[in-house]
Amino acid sequence: MKKTFFLLLLASLFLINCNNDDNGNDGPTDPLDELPAATQTGAQTLGCLINGEPFIPSNFGNSAPNAFYQFVDGAYTLSIYASSGGGNSLTSIRIQSIDNPILIETGDAYPLLNCDIPNYCGELTSFPDELIAVNSQNSSPGVLTITRFDDSIISGTFAFTVLDNDGNEITITDGRFDLNYTN
Repeated sequence: MKKTFFLLLLASLFLINCNNDDNGNDGPTDPLDELPAATQTGAQTLGCLINGEPFIPSNFGNSAPNAFYQFVDGAYTLSIYASSGGGNSLTSIRIQSIDNPILIETGDAYPLLNCDIPNYCGELTSFPDELIAVNSQNSSPGVLTITRFDDSIISGTFAFTVLDNDGNEITITDGRFDLNYTN
């Protein structure tokens, strides 16, 4: 009797473990499914793929996605920023334009060029590798598309390519953000 009970218990544990390992997945998941939805409600989200891998910042502290848009001395400054990780392992994304004379408009697409003023640019920073990569490829610019810009909400999409310190390309694709901005 004890032997039968032990075998039933062992078989039950095996079946439970098999069901937990399967999780109903028939194969690898699509990394796009891990990104936040492309909303336009001020949901305070940002996400993208970096070389095909999901980049999703935390939603608290200095890592939380944030946006800043200000008009000073006849020019506009935009900064969209988020980071993931912390301590000795930090990756951050920034999209910015400093001292730009052009007002952002919903529905417009802006080329992400090098970070010379007043260009729009995309930047990727990663530590501890001390990888600092800036979009410096004017011959192949990225793009920032604004899908909402009103009531202190800025939403949109982005994609760009950066070069690391060794000249290797890093692609940032399928970027989306939905943020309340401060001014």
